[in-house]
Amino acid sequence: MQLDFHFYTIYTLCRATGFSHENAFTVAYSSQYVDDAKHEDAFEFENGGYFQPVSTAHRFFSPDVISDSVCYGIWVPFHFLPGGLGTEFYERMLVRANSVIAQEMIDHLLNSPLRSYTLHRLGITLHVYADTWSHQNFMDVIKENINDVKDLKVEGETEDFITWFIDKLKEKIPEYALPKLGHAQAGTIPDEPFRIWEYTDYKGIRHRIINSERALDAAQNCYRILLKFLEKFPVFQQSEPVPWIHIAPELKKLFETKGELDERCNAWKQAILNEKFGFKVPEEGPQLEYDERLWFKAAVEVEEDIIGRDRYIRREGFERSNWKYFHDAAALHKFVILHEILPEHGIICG
Repeated sequence: MQLDFHFYTIYTLCRATGFSHENAFTVAYSSQYVDDAKHEDAFEFENGGYFQPVSTAHRFFSPDVISDSVCYGIWVPFHFLPGGLGTEFYERMLVRANSVIAQEMIDHLLNSPLRSYTLHRLGITLHVYADTWSHQNFMDVIKENINDVKDLKVEGETEDFITWFIDKLKEKIPEYALPKLGHAQAGTIPDEPFRIWEYTDYKGIRHRIINSERALDAAQNCYRILLKFLEKFPVFQQSEPVPWIHIAPELKKLFETKGELDERCNAWKQAILNEKFGFKVPEEGPQLEYDERLWFKAAVEVEEDIIGRDRYIRREGFERSNWKYFHDAAALHKFVILHEILPEHGIICG
């Protein structure tokens, strides 16, 4: 899934279930930032201190630098959560929508004590949870032909367009040039909610997929998780929930809206500002723009020294910043997935 779901849908669901704008923004930003936290080098601050961020995403300059540590340490816990079905190890690595493992991830969050970064962990968890719908039947570990996408058809698009589309992705995002990784052979088609597509998998099974149905199912389950979260942590409940039946038609309409990512995001913003989901918009107008540098710039000042090297300075309040809290939450999430939940299912990835 992309920005339109990870940020705008999650923000909408948070507001509809009773979160304040500020807390909904924190959860939604954390959800989307999972796709953008690429920095993995430690920061040694000029004004003292040292901080090691957790990389939850990766972008490569060339495909040949991909390693098992990246696949198992980043994509498995944050994007392609194993479903645990089957008897053979790599079959159990395939993502399954709303799997038992995904539900155990949710349960671990709900049964954990309230921490300063609980909302950030909620956003990360919802990102991984939602991706079990869009990434189902694929895994982000390179192994033989398990991720095969044969005879890909996309409704409304020609074969020439599909070839051109995926070739352009390979130029822009090099990991799509690795045909055995994730859903690379289908490009971003599985992540775009308006798409209807079909393909034959490595077992010769033909699949026909309506992404808007997957997205709506994912949204409804995220809505239920948010209600459970607010029941467990009522301190975050600001207003009464809007019933699912009242928001589902507008969600479905937006998921079926065709267009480029920026066009789809604009449609979400307009729907929120026009109060299509039953919650009030602050009179001064809510912050509905996503800037992947927002939290980092609020926590860390960057200066250049006399030879052009970056120098990093902790801003006042760094220890309570959203950027630090996100990485604290990511570290806990990664440990829980790799060292507690997956081993209980015989899956060793860390």
